[in-house]
Amino acid sequence: MPYPERPVRRENVRKYIGDALLQKTYTVSVLDKKRSRNDGVMPKYYVEGCHEPIIDRETFLLVQEKIARRSSLYNGGKKRVYSSKYALFGGVVCGHCGDIYRRVTWYVGDTKPVEWRCVSRLTPGEECVGRSVPEEKLHAAIALAVNMTYANRDDIIPVLKENIESVVGTDVDEEIEVVDNMIRKSQMDLLDAGKDEARIQEIGERIVSLRERRQNVLTQAALRKDEIDRIKAMIAFIEEQTGEAEYSEALVRSMIEKVTIHDDKIAVEFKSALAIDVEA
Repeated sequence: MPYPERPVRRENVRKYIGDALLQKTYTVSVLDKKRSRNDGVMPKYYVEGCHEPIIDRETFLLVQEKIARRSSLYNGGKKRVYSSKYALFGGVVCGHCGDIYRRVTWYVGDTKPVEWRCVSRLTPGEECVGRSVPEEKLHAAIALAVNMTYANRDDIIPVLKENIESVVGTDVDEEIEVVDNMIRKSQMDLLDAGKDEARIQEIGERIVSLRERRQNVLTQAALRKDEIDRIKAMIAFIEEQTGEAEYSEALVRSMIEKVTIHDDKIAVEFKSALAIDVEA
């Protein structure tokens, strides 16, 4: 059984993106050369760009967000292990209970029909009336949804462009500058604190909090950019399509966000926030 992916530890995050947290430990006894973990006894300092990053910050933040999302496949407190073997795994959900669907193979004589079935139906003691869907029917519904976007491109493309405008959000550079100014002022306050340990501790905590706020701003900006790129990719796909598209794992990984199985339809949600219902 594959293990769920886990977000990288915070310390490794700093190493990957070129940052460092200073004074994590402090000297207790100079003579004994004894050091102890700094649990608030002394202020810590977060330094950006102190060494060459292994990966650019924006890409790293997006990857971590995706790993965290994959490792959070819960339904009612039940853990669902993510598998990357099939593009649709984790992306097909039940319209009744909200649990994920899993690919199952049944042996019928010499044949092995493949279906996607709600995990709650496969778990002893749980009951769900969500229907099973043959894999070929599921693939056909997704391909049909993709082709419907092309057939209705004159109506869909303007909507997608409006979605880009709604995602743009605030000026990140301006917001970062405000936070940076607050950090610089706090650093000056730290220099003026002298030997006032309580004030040093309070200012140090404020600086760490501001650093985290700055990181959150960058993370949200990276997510917004990723969403905009997804919408642009969808527009480009529709404009470049010349005929009917066929189902493929690559198509699902690049274009499909989620598929919801209902009793009378299959709802296909694209990564551009566009959703299309297919009677199937």
